[in-house]
Amino acid sequence: MTQTEPRQAYAERSLRGKLSYSGARFRGVAQELFPTSHALVPQISQIYELDLAFGEYQALSDEEVIHRGAYFRSVHDMPTHHFRICMETPNQVNASARQARKNFFAANVFAVGYATHGLFPYRGKFHPQMIKAVMNIMGIKPGQVVLDPMAGCGTTSIEAMIMGIDSIACELSPFACLMTRAKVGVLQMDCSDFPRLVKYADDIYQRFAPYEGRSAVQPPLIQSEDTKEGAIHLAKAFPKLSPPMRELLLLCYLDAVGYAARRKGKTPRDLFPDLLSRYLAAVHAFNETREELRMRLGQAEIIEGDARRLKLPNESVDGVLFSPPYSFAIDYLENDRPQLQYLGVEIESLRQNMVGLTGTGRTKQELIEARVVHYFADMEAIMKECKRVLKPGRYCVIVVGSNTNQTGGVSLENGLIKMGGEIGMPLDFQIMREIEGIRNTMRDEFLLFFRKPESESIGAAGKEDK
Repeated sequence: MTQTEPRQAYAERSLRGKLSYSGARFRGVAQELFPTSHALVPQISQIYELDLAFGEYQALSDEEVIHRGAYFRSVHDMPTHHFRICMETPNQVNASARQARKNFFAANVFAVGYATHGLFPYRGKFHPQMIKAVMNIMGIKPGQVVLDPMAGCGTTSIEAMIMGIDSIACELSPFACLMTRAKVGVLQMDCSDFPRLVKYADDIYQRFAPYEGRSAVQPPLIQSEDTKEGAIHLAKAFPKLSPPMRELLLLCYLDAVGYAARRKGKTPRDLFPDLLSRYLAAVHAFNETREELRMRLGQAEIIEGDARRLKLPNESVDGVLFSPPYSFAIDYLENDRPQLQYLGVEIESLRQNMVGLTGTGRTKQELIEARVVHYFADMEAIMKECKRVLKPGRYCVIVVGSNTNQTGGVSLENGLIKMGGEIGMPLDFQIMREIEGIRNTMRDEFLLFFRKPESESIGAAGKEDK
């Protein structure tokens, strides 16, 4: 036994609220909130995490905590699925990443880097562990449906699928839709062919390379056997692979393209083989754990569409959970420009429909004011649509950052809270978390739990019955 192993053993015991180095019992907030039968995962360092853990503890049975809990390591010494999945995430996923990325994922093993969440790092995404807990607190059960109307990189759908919950992901960006399809599609997959794919990484790269450097609108990628001149024909390029696997390879290639743009002296071809190994290692690790735990995954539907005009029936979902884009702080389209260009997307046309990116002004202040007005107009339309498709008595949770530096002092969270009351979906409660990583733009993030009244119903015409 090495010198560090006894310390690790004591640390693990202390997490259960048992003994310290001195042999004395710990006494603290966690020990007051939870019985010794419930051990929290390591790396809990913020108050909001205890808030969410306590919410899970109140909402779930012991068996449900084991199968679907986010902040617990074990219940009655039985490891939770979340703990098992996170511990099986291979170090290889970030082996050749920059040190800052390695440090971030090492400090957030249970929060962000497990399953397929760590593939293609996406700015502004919310923490998967947090989203898992939020769905538990919302009371969404396996077999029910959760909607993410602004899905981004698919965090909600990935977590829902792992929990056995069905999901609908709606997103305007074709690249974000591709990313979500790829990440959820490979959560249930035969990985036996992965060694061969790694071996022929350079050949795979060459299938994508002819389309590199696009700067004008081109036909989009296609999966079917139909031919379309100029299109990225995944079905013909990889006829023996499943559609999700084809899209995962494309996502990996696009990751290499974006990564090369940020690293001097490296080309996508230099980076692709290592990225492919990391992608496949993550997918293989999750699928191996999924089989060991005999997990029953949920189903995910990905829709390329507008959250302001959802093509969903009235009262058809059991919960809504999303985070509006932090467009005041992050220009997602500029961030994704290489990938969108490769896919043949007209970026400026897409920009006109993005929440938080529309509005004009002669001065910076006028531009900010115009964008804020458009933002709240868009969010009102989105919240009304969320209310329409939500079943009575269920939650719509919006995760929003407080970024008054970019909004001219306007509080987005307070504006949304007021709006929820005005449209008849009042705030039930909220949880605040301190944001780490982008403190130059936002300091706090708010989890706003709006609830549709039990007594409200919607008629066939889609109007609320008064």
